[in-house]
Amino acid sequence: MDKLGEIADLPTGDELRLGTYKAKFREIVVGIDFSGPMITALNAATYFAEQYASTLVLVHAVPPVLFGPGATPELLEADLETARAQMEVVISKAKLGSIPHRIVIEFAEPTDLLDEVARMQGADLVIVGSHGAHGLEKLAFGSVAESVLRRAACPVLVVGPHCRENLESFRSIVFATGLETRAFRAAQYASSIAEDVNARLTLLHVRGPAAKGAEILASDIDNVLLQELEQLLPPDAEQWCQPKVRVEVGTASAEVLRVAKAEAANLIVVGVREGSTLADHSPRSTLSQIIRGADCPVLGVRGHLT
Repeated sequence: MDKLGEIADLPTGDELRLGTYKAKFREIVVGIDFSGPMITALNAATYFAEQYASTLVLVHAVPPVLFGPGATPELLEADLETARAQMEVVISKAKLGSIPHRIVIEFAEPTDLLDEVARMQGADLVIVGSHGAHGLEKLAFGSVAESVLRRAACPVLVVGPHCRENLESFRSIVFATGLETRAFRAAQYASSIAEDVNARLTLLHVRGPAAKGAEILASDIDNVLLQELEQLLPPDAEQWCQPKVRVEVGTASAEVLRVAKAEAANLIVVGVREGSTLADHSPRSTLSQIIRGADCPVLGVRGHLT
């Protein structure tokens, strides 16, 4: 997102335009871990389900590592029953009303179970809460939210630790893009959701500071970047949203969070890079910092299906 050199390889023409895809969220898998962020994640799931007439699949994984070789079948069943009772309490508080939903509770690692259920159900979206763990805690236990985001074939909505609990609507959407080819699928989702809910749409690119003495070149680059962002917009964008394009200079995560706050964003959309397992859990990654700092959900979209 902050590499000036990427601009040289940009495709051109109508293939860049956003208005080529209609997002559908018929099956939504929601990770339920009975924590604080989970409530906000379920609120987001309810909003999507009402907007898109979705079916919710509520998934809770009981980690098998908690049970030693001496665990009896009765003890294991008792723990499953406890989890089922907790799920019923969550459902009653969520006021799902007429929203169709199913429950999956199994002994499994959370990431594995969410990934398995999402693929078996042909999920269009996975929603998870994130505690925003960092440092040694993150390196030791990893982040279920970000691991799911990296592995899922469908988009993943992550509700971070500072996310506002009540999600009334997506009035303002910020799509942060590095303008690389793998981000085009994310761009299509951002555009489609904005059109569906009549939201303001801000297209943002963050580049690094120009080298000393290269300010004029940087200005030319900014003009080209703005043109590329404008080219992403469908011809009729003014009819269904209030589009805006912005090129900012600085650290990607900090600028994305700053612009999201300035635009009163209710949703941030980003493309998800392919990376190594170790990189998935790096507390310094741009994606991790955005999720930890955002006061709205972050929708991550991989560049291609797997």
